[in-house]
Amino acid sequence: MAHNQHAHPAEHQRDGSHARADAFAVDRVTVRRGACLVLDGVRAIAQRGEVVALLGPNGCGKTTLSRLLTGHAFASTGRVEVLGETIGRTDIRALRRRVAVVHPAADGYGHHTAGAVIDLELNALDVVCTGFFGSVGLYDRPVATQRGAAQRALERVGLGGRTTQRVGSMSSGEQRRVMLARALVNEPELLILDEPTTGLDVAGRESLLATLERLRDQPDPPTVLMITHHVEELSPRTDRVWLMKAGRIVADGPPAETITPERLRDVFGCPVFVRRVHGRWWLEVLPEAWV
Repeated sequence: MAHNQHAHPAEHQRDGSHARADAFAVDRVTVRRGACLVLDGVRAIAQRGEVVALLGPNGCGKTTLSRLLTGHAFASTGRVEVLGETIGRTDIRALRRRVAVVHPAADGYGHHTAGAVIDLELNALDVVCTGFFGSVGLYDRPVATQRGAAQRALERVGLGGRTTQRVGSMSSGEQRRVMLARALVNEPELLILDEPTTGLDVAGRESLLATLERLRDQPDPPTVLMITHHVEELSPRTDRVWLMKAGRIVADGPPAETITPERLRDVFGCPVFVRRVHGRWWLEVLPEAWV
């Protein structure tokens, strides 16, 4: 049985150890925008320290679900708990300091969400320092300890020697890694990656994915929610995969159980073949898709 079909926050609250282990829990959440049903009774739980992938086609509700977790969108019905706090009943600003988000673009066009918008005229170190203040530009003066933490964050993503370079002059892949460093500078407990490789070439994509993989080897890594529509982007250490279609999670389980040709064909509406090589998943579209 799918995990989200039989477990929900109320059940975990009766057992203190389980409650503490939840990074976030979404319980029967519905989101309506006018006559449009964006999310339809979504139930899902991620344990602390897990790597969870949310897969689905464009427009299925993936980003809306991520915005619920940061308090930038609110459920019409249902309950959302993040890091032990209930959205709508907690100081959302304090909670957001424990959650980091990386979006597809650094310039913020079309994105008015924490983690998306920065001043591209800043150098890399200053951009990372804006993560302490949640600001577009660097309007506050970082103290020495904050600058030191920003330097270390850039080193973690392989940009320790680029601290003084203007971010606007960097490649898209490098900008994305700067944004990842910005997201990590506060040592978040939950890291949300919302289609982080969109627009990157192959080398840029692989560099970013390799950086994310190295983060898993560090002490006490954050819970990771990877939102994508490409199985190739999944970490070999992905613990759980959710497949989303038309506002509903239609499959929930380990990658070997969820990443199958039959399930992916149903979700994406396209005949596909999938294989696993060196721990990573690869998808091929079958010729009949062109007919």
